[in-house]
Amino acid sequence: MNPAFESLTALAPDALLGLMTAYREDKRAEKFDLGVGVYKDDAGHTPVMSAVAKAEAMILQQQTTKVYEGPRGNPDFCAAIERFVFGDSSHLIEKGRLVSLATPGGCGALYLGVGLMKRLGVKTVWVSRPTWPNHPALIKNTGLAVAEYDYADSETGKVDFEGLMASLSQTKRGDGIIIQGPCHNPTGIDLSVKQWIDLAMLTVERGVIPMLDIAYHGFASGLDADMEGARLFLQIAEDSMVSYSCSKNFGLYRERAGCFLGQAYTARAAQAVMTHVADISRTSYSMPPAHGPAIVATILGNPELRAEWEAELTEMRERMIGLRKSLSDELVARTGSNRLAALASQNGMFSQVPVTPEATVEMRERHGLYLPSSGRMNIAGLRQADIPRIAEILAEYL
Repeated sequence: MNPAFESLTALAPDALLGLMTAYREDKRAEKFDLGVGVYKDDAGHTPVMSAVAKAEAMILQQQTTKVYEGPRGNPDFCAAIERFVFGDSSHLIEKGRLVSLATPGGCGALYLGVGLMKRLGVKTVWVSRPTWPNHPALIKNTGLAVAEYDYADSETGKVDFEGLMASLSQTKRGDGIIIQGPCHNPTGIDLSVKQWIDLAMLTVERGVIPMLDIAYHGFASGLDADMEGARLFLQIAEDSMVSYSCSKNFGLYRERAGCFLGQAYTARAAQAVMTHVADISRTSYSMPPAHGPAIVATILGNPELRAEWEAELTEMRERMIGLRKSLSDELVARTGSNRLAALASQNGMFSQVPVTPEATVEMRERHGLYLPSSGRMNIAGLRQADIPRIAEILAEYL
């Protein structure tokens, strides 16, 4: 007998998931979880949004089957996300230049997009430095190479746009690029509208195939304001892809409600895109999930539920803005340095504090403050009452 699995060597566990497990097993009364990226209220819970609970009740009352919905998934969900991304007045739908499919979360949409890049002959996909760790992991797992473009200026807490453009001047025609939408992960540092336009013009000029990753829509300034720069980008870069996630803004983490969108210069090309991404999905997850997309479609198709959801989203956003301001003020006061004042002007769930990997281990072991080794901090995991103590701990290592 020659057991095949004996040849495998166990991989190291995912660092972020390991951090989550370690926090749960920590018996100390004082501990702080700023690691895994989920929104928490001031009681430390990740609640089900009331609009979501009401939509689920409606779905369960009306549901008569669990049959597959087909490769595209819920068409009402897809149509709603198209309007979210491209705007209600977009001409792309009636011209047949837009395709969309429900996917298992934003990661499923990214998988389709990178898979399509590979079929288009892409060899290298560019991601920001830093970026969400699953971006390079997914690209490499698809068999493509990863390159990085400069993004964040750690001294100013803003976009290093000069460095970004210089990095991307090294791209080759036919390369791919992933560009994060509002609320950049892990930095919270976002492109300005002017920078979105300049970046779009560069990708077109150099023949780079772009995919926008939109995972935190509504968490920066509001639903329309958040998409202003991305929409202008998409108007310029007319052959583009988008990965959209409903995990954060609808609180549907475990429901895996995502959407792949592609826009093409012609209707014929759009139809070809649809056949290829449907083929990629068929040979991976086969059929998309139904429950999460149905929740989103129900909320966005019901004026009362939509208004309730938007009010809840606004409350979440404003709470995170307040937490940012409080933490920034505390850190500036405790360190005597204005360097961390930039935290207050950043967006979304995350920011990155300038601490070493060794410091994150020491903070965890000595003080029960759980941060990834990158220093990425989940702002949405803060509680207002804990901010003075957390700032006190951080200030010791800054």
